[in-house]
Amino acid sequence: MRKTLKKTRRGQLQIAETLVSVSLMLILALLLINAADQVNKSQSGLENLQNTASDILLTADEANLLRPVIYLNGQAEYLTEYNHHLDVLNDFILLNLPEGVGFVLRMSEVQGQETLSPYKYLIGSQASISALQEGGDGVQSKYFVGSFSSSEYGQFTTHYMIELYLWEKF
Repeated sequence: MRKTLKKTRRGQLQIAETLVSVSLMLILALLLINAADQVNKSQSGLENLQNTASDILLTADEANLLRPVIYLNGQAEYLTEYNHHLDVLNDFILLNLPEGVGFVLRMSEVQGQETLSPYKYLIGSQASISALQEGGDGVQSKYFVGSFSSSEYGQFTTHYMIELYLWEKF
């Protein structure tokens, strides 16, 4: 009878050890799944921002909002028109961004295959980009424009690289 009691206790102890081990493995698996989910969410968030930035630039150009801002920049005779187009472009970008996303739009002239410095900031500033580069995750979308023809403003043939930076504000 004593042997049976010891075997029963030993069996109960083995079952308890197995249950504890299985429970610990389940908890560890849940923690790993949660960590992987967090990584995927942050990556998909940046992917979404990248797609949003590209879509905004493409749609703004197709809607004839982007090129007037680019090519009228610095043209003193079209200052009023430039400011109007810039306001419309700014509103368009803001309407297409999720809440809590910051942005900077800048351009640089392109000659041959070389992008020339310095950048001209159309919306936002270098300080915003510097702060982003030091402390957060963001995306940058580039868009090339090669000319602009308008019956109202004339024809322009300078090439520009347009960059739209997006980041989540905290």
